[in-house]
Amino acid sequence: MLRDMTSSVAYGCALFSGAMLGCAFPPVGWSWGVWVGLVPLLIAIERAADRQRAWLLGYLGGLVFFLITLHPLVSAHTWAGWASETPHAFTARMHRQWWLLHLLWMLFAAGGAIFWGWWAYGLKRLAPQGEWRALLLAPSLWVLLPEWGRAQGGFGFTWACLGNAAAGFEAIRQTAALGGVWLLSALIVVVNVGIARLVRRSDAGWWKPPLAALGLLGFSWAGGAWYLGRPEPSPTPPRSVAVLQYHQARYTTGDFLPIGLDRGYAELLGEALRQPMDLVAMPESAMIGAVRLDETLSTTKPLEWQHPRSAWDQYLAPLLADRPTVVIAGLDTVEQGRDHNTLVAWTASGAAGGYHKRRLVPFAEYHPTGWGRWAPHGRAHYHPGQGSQLIRANGLVIGGFICQEVLLPWVSRAAVRDGATLLVSGGNDGVFGDPAVAEVHAQAARLRAVETGRDLVRAMKTGVSAVIDRHGREVIRSRSSAPVMLLGTVQEAQGLTPFVRFGDWVVWTAGLLVAWGCLDRNRCHQV
Repeated sequence: MLRDMTSSVAYGCALFSGAMLGCAFPPVGWSWGVWVGLVPLLIAIERAADRQRAWLLGYLGGLVFFLITLHPLVSAHTWAGWASETPHAFTARMHRQWWLLHLLWMLFAAGGAIFWGWWAYGLKRLAPQGEWRALLLAPSLWVLLPEWGRAQGGFGFTWACLGNAAAGFEAIRQTAALGGVWLLSALIVVVNVGIARLVRRSDAGWWKPPLAALGLLGFSWAGGAWYLGRPEPSPTPPRSVAVLQYHQARYTTGDFLPIGLDRGYAELLGEALRQPMDLVAMPESAMIGAVRLDETLSTTKPLEWQHPRSAWDQYLAPLLADRPTVVIAGLDTVEQGRDHNTLVAWTASGAAGGYHKRRLVPFAEYHPTGWGRWAPHGRAHYHPGQGSQLIRANGLVIGGFICQEVLLPWVSRAAVRDGATLLVSGGNDGVFGDPAVAEVHAQAARLRAVETGRDLVRAMKTGVSAVIDRHGREVIRSRSSAPVMLLGTVQEAQGLTPFVRFGDWVVWTAGLLVAWGCLDRNRCHQV
């Protein structure tokens, strides 16, 4: 039956694969599906009459996959900062935005599916009968096209990479320390190829690819279990941390202190500082307006909403007096007349540094070139920071990243490579109405911790706040978006993982393997 697969069955296999893999991600969350979801499509590609049919099968599978995985993003609110507007203007904006976001959803789904199509086309050309070479070429092509290549065309974000769905498999996710999310995705594709070969059993050596795939998975699991269980020296004592999470459904100006700080965060901060604490983290959007880090003013915010840094210094000084505490808050800031999204650190001596967000969110924090006036966009144009901008305070060397930067492995990797011993992230997933977005970001955060070998303190205004250890274990986690204060400890680290040392070596290795496959295929044709 498999050898005589009809077109309708082949298309059904492609659609089923797309749906199964899509359901491996939130909101469905059947993460086990990534280990088997690609099998029907692989079988259909092998039985396809030609490469063009294989491309179409891959495209259909990818289209269903991206329609499912990208749908939570249509729940985004156009970010307008703290600007006020009339109810009529708000209704009109949301109506227009509904249509625009759904159009973008379909456009990005259709565009992402193209990478799946070329993956299927390349696999059909280089390993047309699903031979053993597919164990090398299928994951290599996958990393190059549907994952790394698509990410470059999608503003760099690693949304819906298969490896992200493996974040919940504790021993297996340690593989990310070697090669990042790319290596996890490659491992998943290898396992799917092995299972597809097991289902087909079409020749005398059918058992070799499944055995190889099973052996690789077992080796990864055993290596991860060893990595988790090995003794780790702790040259520095644990650091106590508090993560503050608070939001209200509606705000008025009376809900903020004269310096702009949300009164809810002011109360939680006071409560956290009643006990010895090394680090207190507050998320993005913890205040109204912006902090002027120098004497310059923003041209996009009302003057009364621009608060001098000295006012914050004076407010925090008595709270932090004689305390070895670092307070980090996610704030809008103004520096050299430019708007920034920043993690700002304070100690008893005043402001101790900050991290300006490096990769801004398109349509929210900046307007991408070529998208025209009709695309959604925020009311302020933010400017990106440059370099790792490590925060050095009270003996801590902190690398930061903000909100959706959790989907950019290179940001946290660069911070650790430059000397960060601890990671802190702030954000506000309340920009999205669908809680699936917060879960996707929480999965990615666990992989960033494993990739870098650093404990991660994650403070979210809404969404999933957590203290995550270097193995991706959520030591403590908020149960929902309700107000909460999380208390825990973190351990600084000094060593560098292979991923931090060598970066995207998996991508370049995949490129070499695909080049070998092309050369070897051409040589066989000439013979």
